[in-house]
Amino acid sequence: MTDAQTAPADAPAYIVPGVVHPDRLPGEPDRAASTGPLAMAVAALRLVLIMAIGLALSPLWLLVLLGAAVWGLPPNMVRPAQALYYLGLVWHRAPPEPGMSRLLEVRLSAAILRTLARAPLLGLAWMLDELLYGRALTAVEVRAPIIKISAARSGSTQLAHYIEQDPRVVSPGALQILAPYLWLWRLAAATVGRLVDKDTVRGWFERWMPLEFTERHELDAFGPDTFEIGLLTMHLNRFAPFLGPQVLVEELGQGAPGPTTDRLMTETFVALLDRTLRKTLLFAGNRPEQRVFVKGHFLAAADALAARYPDGRFLTMTRQPSKRLRSMINFLWSNPMEPALGKPAWRFLVEGLAETERLYNQREMQWFGQAGQTDGPRRLALPFDAYVRDLESTMRAVYAHCFDEETLPDGVPTAHAPRERKNYSVDRSFAQLGLDGAAYDAAQPEYTAWCRGAAPRDQSTDATSANPSPNSVAQASAAR
Repeated sequence: MTDAQTAPADAPAYIVPGVVHPDRLPGEPDRAASTGPLAMAVAALRLVLIMAIGLALSPLWLLVLLGAAVWGLPPNMVRPAQALYYLGLVWHRAPPEPGMSRLLEVRLSAAILRTLARAPLLGLAWMLDELLYGRALTAVEVRAPIIKISAARSGSTQLAHYIEQDPRVVSPGALQILAPYLWLWRLAAATVGRLVDKDTVRGWFERWMPLEFTERHELDAFGPDTFEIGLLTMHLNRFAPFLGPQVLVEELGQGAPGPTTDRLMTETFVALLDRTLRKTLLFAGNRPEQRVFVKGHFLAAADALAARYPDGRFLTMTRQPSKRLRSMINFLWSNPMEPALGKPAWRFLVEGLAETERLYNQREMQWFGQAGQTDGPRRLALPFDAYVRDLESTMRAVYAHCFDEETLPDGVPTAHAPRERKNYSVDRSFAQLGLDGAAYDAAQPEYTAWCRGAAPRDQSTDATSANPSPNSVAQASAAR
């Protein structure tokens, strides 16, 4: 199947009209879902079975509601209202999105209802932590957390691994993000952890992911990863790329999310993150010298997190928008998705992500780059080009900002290890994507210039602190 890119009269100049997006180019892996009458019959049967399972599990909702009266509704479970909203997006789009098929609608409905059916199980797993450790978790103090909110494909994962190497830093690993249950972590450490070593688990985890994904993402089952991926697996926003460009912008974008996603990020996500950070500290011993670190692309939650952690140390990595956009489109297509759904239409990703990332850029520059900012937590913007060119200066700026330390402790990386970043299985060019990269950068001149800063820029705001000014430390570090 192919999908022709449309461009209305008011379309931005960087969207090239008339470009055809084949599902698969020569050399790319075949990830298409099966089609035909048999596939429809199987999808319909699966939908009926999921509805039956959901009905059988429905009494568990009573237990969840009883627990919610004590601890509140768990943030790790989808709400029925969101499921109804997404079913409406699937069956009552106005106007209908070209490229959607009846078979995909049935499959998406099954995936949405399956997520809803398992929700009470996840909710009860969360509540078990509250029953066993609730008071201890509430007593945990999250001191000056290090929160890295960067756009996707900006170098955030690699820098996260560098930061995590500091023995004072504790961070929820990928498996803990996907299963944020302290009782399960302790059970695994006491049983499976003694039978299977971490390297074996890492191998299993990596083999579970498609090759095109691991080619582009530094994956470690026990290392820091994009935190909101847990939210996406528990809620429904991961299905947005299948529903057209506008739905992708409103439901997956962090620059100007729609009302439902905005509430999800500012309320539910913040509750999920805060409790998980407390669990991470408690699991790691909750020692006074420990600092918790988390990273992701959750810019829509930045204000809420700043209010929750006024002593937090926020940082981002800025990268030229066109380079990041091309990488992001190829990367999102390469992400592990449900095999029954196949992959989102390339046109949806191109048109949706071009707008999503443009809006993100505006919000990121406003949040991290306000000159003369005098309120809120400390914020640091790190240019990607300077990070690649001079890691030592970047790490000095990070330590000045996050730890108030002018010198780097022993063991902090000051040079990048060689990495192979080419010959990807999926790597469509600007021409193949129907994008004009130069025009995309030209449409965002202020942000593009901001990304090209020669040194880390610290928008520290703690004017009354007795610590040295992180701004002067960052500039001095970059000059060394």
